Amino acid sequence: MAKQNKDIQRDDYQNRVLDLEKKYFQIILNVIRGKDFNDDLLLIEKDIRDNYRNYENVWNLKNKLKIPAERIVCHHIYMKLKDIITGVYPSPVSSDIGIKTNDAVICVDVKTIDIQGNAVDTKSTSVEKNQISFDNSNYVVVPTTVNLKPIDHYSDKPVLTYVVKIIYSDDKYTFSLARNEFPTLVLCSIPNGKLSNLFDKNIVMNFKTYEYFTEKDGADYVPITLDDKQKDDQDVIDEIMKAKGYMKYPHPSSKPVYFDPKTKTSWWKVSSSKKTSMEAIKSGSTMRISNEVLRDRFDSKSQSWQGYIEFDAPKPI
Repeated sequence: MAKQNKDIQRDDYQNRVLDLEKKYFQIILNVIRGKDFNDDLLLIEKDIRDNYRNYENVWNLKNKLKIPAERIVCHHIYMKLKDIITGVYPSPVSSDIGIKTNDAVICVDVKTIDIQGNAVDTKSTSVEKNQISFDNSNYVVVPTTVNLKPIDHYSDKPVLTYVVKIIYSDDKYTFSLARNEFPTLVLCSIPNGKLSNLFDKNIVMNFKTYEYFTEKDGADYVPITLDDKQKDDQDVIDEIMKAKGYMKYPHPSSKPVYFDPKTKTSWWKVSSSKKTSMEAIKSGSTMRISNEVLRDRFDSKSQSWQGYIEFDAPKPI
């Protein structure tokens, strides 16, 4: 995991991307810091508070903010940027919002985080493989996959990715936006794939979720089911994996990992409510990126700027 290195020689396209990421970060920041946006956000907070039990009965959803959050960000970005928007980004592989301007494609993903039970998600920034173009090939723990293209093949414009987080508290009785101890709003810029070498091709802290090989991928990938006696006995698991020809090796994760030299895949224990088994890791899925890595950025002139900013909403209505 590495911060941006401003001393690496850059080409003209990289310098162009650096300046565009900074430019549109400020434009989007002005939107979500604006009075109109925050007035609507407070109205959403009041509506969920006032109708909490009704929504609980109608939706039976824990995250009552998700749909209104996407709606408010989409509405205000389109309204405030209407003079510079030239079209929509047509690719289904992108974030919640995808728009075109004269010099870039702007993708904005909206994330809502409940500090009741998920406060750890505020310590990093999570992105899906369809929301990022950054090449994390130097993350050696597990293979990484990204599907978003760094450049729009129709126009040669860079595809820029931003994340807006709205943080709240829902204790199953009341709802409120987070304030003070946790920020209400966060905006961050996810570096474009063309900038990957400036960050040593690794901005991943770890992964929130993973994808695994299954028996459909071949006989070498059939999960090894562990019974109740085996699943909590590390010595027994070591013997099972050794008998399969897998080698245990030091690993940055919090649990033992075993390497299959035949398929060149790593295996570890996966537990669910239904079973516990040893499974082969296909790739990381939802990745966690360091907020500090995103914060410390430099433009084409090596001038510093912040690519991660958090702040509170006004007091509730």
